[in-house]
Amino acid sequence: MGVFRRVEILTDYTSKGTFLEESEPRKIVISLYYPDTDGLLENNESEIKYMDLFRPCEQQARAILQDIGMNMDLIDGLSTLISERTFQQKSKRPYPVIIYSPALGLDRDMYIYNIQALVKQEFIVVTVSAAYEAMFTVCPSGEFINQSEVMRTIQATDYSELHHLISIRKKDIQYVLNYLYDLNAKDKDMMGSFDMDKVGIIGHSIGGATAVDLTMEDDRIKAAVLLDASMHLYFENEVKNNTVPLLVLRQKASALESLSNILQEKIANDFIKGQEKLYRNWNGYKSFLKIRSATHMSFSDMPLFEEDEILYQRTCGTHNQINELVAKFFQEHLLDQGDAYSTFISHNQSDFCVINGSGDEIL
Repeated sequence: MGVFRRVEILTDYTSKGTFLEESEPRKIVISLYYPDTDGLLENNESEIKYMDLFRPCEQQARAILQDIGMNMDLIDGLSTLISERTFQQKSKRPYPVIIYSPALGLDRDMYIYNIQALVKQEFIVVTVSAAYEAMFTVCPSGEFINQSEVMRTIQATDYSELHHLISIRKKDIQYVLNYLYDLNAKDKDMMGSFDMDKVGIIGHSIGGATAVDLTMEDDRIKAAVLLDASMHLYFENEVKNNTVPLLVLRQKASALESLSNILQEKIANDFIKGQEKLYRNWNGYKSFLKIRSATHMSFSDMPLFEEDEILYQRTCGTHNQINELVAKFFQEHLLDQGDAYSTFISHNQSDFCVINGSGDEIL
């Protein structure tokens, strides 16, 4: 099944610029990915390359990716299932919606491995930018927004500033949700396409912290997936009572001992405190898993750009595992389609394992 993509820039006039470089109301760039259930895309003729996701600013994006050490030969060889042809859906029916919030510094669309898999399961996926926070943001107008200088000075232990970024992201996503209601009611191409009673959210890293925070505050979110979320930002926070189904996917360093090898001691300790608090106080369905082969960036496309062939194949295997877990979770807990997720995790634990709030394996 092919995937349509539509990119839009929204302007929230109620939010002023967040960083020093901004002097205008808040810009929110979104990509809407939706399934070609009617088979309008044939023979792969209109599928774009990975770098084409950054049109019309491919060269600026290329320079930044190359500067941070990405293998451009690998990126240039990556294809997608995505077409940017105008969406013309024949059979009008609503699709469940997944909102995507990226990690700190990453472009909103650097999760194509997971986005495409979800769209093929007939979800609409909406990725939400974090302009001036990401390494770059491409606007459909051709404007190229670089990362703010302020972002480059924020310390990992500056929890106050990181919570400020989360508050900005939450407001952006709520603005996007309101916009989707408008599209559903008024847009000639997408009218009636969004099932706004079935909205899920996925967040990676600080995007995961945003996702769980928003899930506790906005009852439009009906299921949430956290991809190695920034749990250290929650060790002092109240975890409000919540009955929304929650899936927490962690990297292989899920407990304090292993986490202390890759993070500062304070952050590692606060991370486990936050994880334990979320595990203990979340009243709805919750599933905490460790992906045995995953590192923090394995939940994004980034490892595909910087590894040799053997590691590339290993990353693809990790991505396939994540895709299956996330899709089955949403099928069971957002769409109420049987017990696909529960059955899967009870019979297939060679590549992942169930963990408790401390990150220890539950045998």
